Amino acid sequence: MRRGVLWITAVVSSRRLRLQSHGVAAANAFSASAPSTTRSYMSSCSSATSGRPDALGVHLERIRSDKNEVLILDGGTGEELFRRGVPDDRKIWSATAVVNEKHHRCLRDVHKSFIDAGSDAITSNSYGITPGVGFSREDLVKYVGLAGLLARQSINEDGKSVVCGSLGPLVESYRPDLVSEHAEGVEFYKLMATALAPNVDCLLAETMSSVEESTQAVEAVGSLPSQIRRPLMVSYTLNSAGKIRSGESVLEAIPKVLRFAGRQEVDLIAVLFNCAEPEAITKAFEEISGEGNLQQLLQDNDIQLGAYANRLTPVPDQWSLEESEEAQAVRDDLSPPEYYNKFVKKWVRDFGVQLVGGCCGITPEHISYMRSHLR
Repeated sequence: MRRGVLWITAVVSSRRLRLQSHGVAAANAFSASAPSTTRSYMSSCSSATSGRPDALGVHLERIRSDKNEVLILDGGTGEELFRRGVPDDRKIWSATAVVNEKHHRCLRDVHKSFIDAGSDAITSNSYGITPGVGFSREDLVKYVGLAGLLARQSINEDGKSVVCGSLGPLVESYRPDLVSEHAEGVEFYKLMATALAPNVDCLLAETMSSVEESTQAVEAVGSLPSQIRRPLMVSYTLNSAGKIRSGESVLEAIPKVLRFAGRQEVDLIAVLFNCAEPEAITKAFEEISGEGNLQQLLQDNDIQLGAYANRLTPVPDQWSLEESEEAQAVRDDLSPPEYYNKFVKKWVRDFGVQLVGGCCGITPEHISYMRSHLR
């Protein structure tokens, strides 16, 4: 889970039928009655990227030229919103802060708080805006695009801050058994990536629970017109054993997604692990560090490794948001110093990880501590 966890219906097939039942809309179709920020998004689409500093390029050059440098991501936007009073909707989760205009200021403040704490990059709050929770194609495009705009509005255009566009699971987080059919997944990811493109520097397919799920996002990005195709990062969620939730080994998954991205002519810039216990992420990096051929493959393709763990107690395999009566419990042993000293420091020092941040429950205070110790 990154910015939200989606709900499950008892019958998967009926759910997929519902996804297919929504009417087709053009990727730039917005309601005339949309809030002012949405209308602003529409008017900005054609010119948003012109003249914008290449913050992503600057940071990539920095970390590629010096292996001691890091790019610091943000923390858990959803949990931070709830900490500041936004209602925890057990269906659309953090998407409430996008759908309801009265929470837009709070969302921008959360994005800004991570930048102020030391994040080099923030991620759009589009994770929970998916067909799986009932968003029609029209609303999917409208609100995903709006999430990108709100993130862009939260930074100073000084060439220092990167905006990543979140592409989360379409049906349910942590559930490889509920991943959409391939063609359907590609279609929805393409809509979402198109909506995000005007306001993001790169796209982040996150909390992917299988290689299949990630290839849907990769193919969608590869199918975009060149003028709106953004670089892509892919991030997998892991089980407690350090394997992808599907049971696939990271040693198998990474070469597969790299080869697939190459065939799709996608500029894949990083492979990460997120919304998992930090102990599980360490296990994955230990596997990678022991496989010389994979390390060489990553180096040859200029692929960065990254991680942003959550602060949650272990999430069961069959867990679902809607069926949970309250938020997943937060661990009490991952304070800012503990998260950094036990995990982030090791990832950077021992495994050469250069993209680090946090997921659910990782606060601006965690990012601030991380920044102060990684300088």
